[in-house]
Parts: sequence; C-alpha cells; structure tokens
Amino acid sequence: MHRTARARRTAERARALPAVAALVLALVLFSIPSAALADPTEQPAAERAYQAVGPEVSGGGSQAQAPLLVPGLHRDSLDEGAELGEEGSVKFYRVAVGGGQRLHAAATIAAPPYPDGLPREIEGLGVDLEVLTAGGDVCSDGGTDDVGEYSTGDGPITSSIVSDVMGYGGCAGEELYLRVARTGSRAGDQPLPVEIQVAIEPAGIGGGEPAVTEEIEDEGADPVPPEDEEPLEPGRSFGTAAEVAPGSYVLELVPGEVAALRLEVPEGQRLRWRAEVTSQPENPGSLSLGVANAVRDQVTVGGGTWTPSTTTPVTGGGMFAPVDRGNRSSELTSIASAWLPGTHTVLLQRLQLPDDAEPERGEPVTVVLTLALDGEVAEDAPEGSVLELGEPFLPRGPLSGIGLDVSGRELLLLGGAGTLTVLSALLGIAGLLVLRMRRG
Repeated sequence: MHRTARARRTAERARALPAVAALVLALVLFSIPSAALADPTEQPAAERAYQAVGPEVSGGGSQAQAPLLVPGLHRDSLDEGAELGEEGSVKFYRVAVGGGQRLHAAATIAAPPYPDGLPREIEGLGVDLEVLTAGGDVCSDGGTDDVGEYSTGDGPITSSIVSDVMGYGGCAGEELYLRVARTGSRAGDQPLPVEIQVAIEPAGIGGGEPAVTEEIEDEGADPVPPEDEEPLEPGRSFGTAAEVAPGSYVLELVPGEVAALRLEVPEGQRLRWRAEVTSQPENPGSLSLGVANAVRDQVTVGGGTWTPSTTTPVTGGGMFAPVDRGNRSSELTSIASAWLPGTHTVLLQRLQLPDDAEPERGEPVTVVLTLALDGEVAEDAPEGSVLELGEPFLPRGPLSGIGLDVSGRELLLLGGAGTLTVLSALLGIAGLLVLRMRRG
C-alpha cells in the first residue's frame, strides 16, 4: 500500500513537469523584446516612406478660431487638395511674438506613395504659408517656396517662412497668425497629415558680415569606410531623424523610401557629403538629397536629384560657406542659407519609378552616405541653436493608437512594468505547482 501511494505521487510529479517546463518556456519567450524579432528590412514600402509625427493640434478655420501654438513641432491634418492655381484646405494658428522678435515657421506635407509607381498623369502637392497680423496684414520677410518633388507629390514637401521683426513696419501687436493652405491635386480627396514647426528668434540675433564673400566650391567629402557594414535604420521624418556623427553609413532604399539623418553643425564649420551607390538594379530611378536647418529652411549643399549609374556611382557636395550668423546678410542665396548653427537634417530619398517599371520597382539601391564637417568651431560659437525651438519631440509608442499618449521612454517603462507583473504571476503559479509536488 505504501509503495502504491509513492508510485502515485511519482506519476503526478511526472505529469506536472511538462506544465512547469511550459511556464519556464513562456517566461523565456516573454522576456525576448518583440523588436528583436522584427526585421527592419522586411518593412512594407509605405512604412519606409515619410511618416509625419508630432503632438496633435487642430487649426482653426479663421484667425478668430486659431489655437495658440508654442515653439516646437505640431501635427495637424489638411483634408482637401485643389486644382492648379487654387487652394484646398486652409487652417490658422496664432503664436505669441514679442517686440524685436521674429517668427520662423515651416510646414511639411506628404502623401502615401503610389502602390504601383508614378502614374502617367502627374498630380502635384504642396503647402503654402503666410504670416499675418491680427488685422490680416501680411507680415513676412519674403515669400515661401516648396522644397521637394512638388510637381509629382512624391515624398515630403516643405515650405518655410520668416516674419518681419515684430514692432517694426506693419508688424504690430503681441501675436502673429500663421495661415497654412494645402495646394495641388495629389490625393485631393484624402486627408493628409501636415507637420508644423514653430520657432522664435530672439531680438538681436544675427548681424555682422558674411563669413565668406565667394562660394566655396566642393565636389564632396572624402571616402571613409563605414564602421558598420549592416544597413542603418534611419528615421522617416524630421522629427524622428536618426542622430549620427560624422562618418559613413550604409543605406538600402526602395522606391518611395525616405531616410532622415541629423547631426550638429556648429558655427564655424561646414557640412560636406558624399553618396556612393554600391548596388543597384538595372533601372534604379533617381535619388534626391537635401539638407535643412533646425527651422527646416533649405541649406544649399549642391544636392538635388540625380540618376546613379554604374559608370558614375559617386556624387557629392557641401555647404558653400561655413555656418555663420552673419551669412544672412550675403547677397548670394547659397551663402545666406548657411546661417543657423545647430541641428541639420539630411533627407535622402529614392523617388518612385513609373508604374510600368516592372520588375525593378521593388529592388533596393544600396548607398554609402558619408557626412563630414570641415573647419574649426568658432570661438564664440553658441551651444546648440540660437532660436527658441521648444522641447525636443519624443516619438510616440504603438500604444498611442489605442488612446494612450506615451513616449518611447514611457512605453519602455510601461512595458517593463507589465512584463514584471506577468512574470510575477507566472512564477507564482509555477511555485504553487512545485509546492504541490513536494507535498505530494
């Protein structure tokens, strides 16, 4: 009888062991971050295109309904496009601007890439900006120009504007109003997100003579081997641009993809770049490179759009002057664009191919992008930017889609707390099973 009971307990323990093993396996699997299981190279093309980001705001339909924007990044939506020569959706925002200050504003809009490539019928896309006083008078230092493939609406389109000095001329009051209008018929019946970047320039910034009087000719940075041969996972917007240091980086681009990188360019130094295509299909299409400063003003670097080939796989360029606040007074636009020290964003884009470009439409192009800084940092160089740019944007985690507005750091903390809770529960169950086995 005693041996029979002991045998029964032994059998029960044997039956319990698989359950304990399953719990241990669950603990191990649960501790593996889901991000480690994802292969970034398997991202769909649409997810590798420009992705608008930023805290949400809802612009008003008139100046009287305009919400107040603080310096920083904001995201809204413009519902409708328009035919050539007309405007689609229009929204208004207001910004507090003190005497002697200037308002810098920029807007970036992007449509989803065409699933089958660019159609024969071209549809443009753009965004127009105006700075107005409370009385509706225009208060801007020049107009705006769309930067990007606005004629086809392929990728991000950015416009920027700067106000006159507050308190001078026709710019009076304590607030200015930003008017944002969508243009072009691309995805005209589809709401498109728009990023709005707002910055305040304190009184007295700038002045002085340009750093150079003639353009510095530059064919590009010297080749440097990349430290990592694996493709870099770049950002997909200005707000999520991958932070990098001077050096070389491997990028794989499919048609419609945007790679955003950012680095600091202090006063006294000049950004140089070099792009070398190391692998491409028979029909690679075109690549486009642009550089923007912290307020999304286009900085002249000899970039633009080019078609790589096996005979000329390398192209490059650089700023036409070292960054200097005095460059703003230059009569040469290429020199005047290099005036704002601080964060600069490099956007490398592979344009979409025509819809009849089978079978190369999905094959990647591999590029080694080299970024270099030339010159010495100025003795009186400011730390960071000289403008009030607001708080840095923190990308939102996937839980924001279900009503939880959490940053990446908060998401990690939340995920860690949830992981500990589930692990504790599983360990408790496992402990009870082991205790039961011992008592048996």
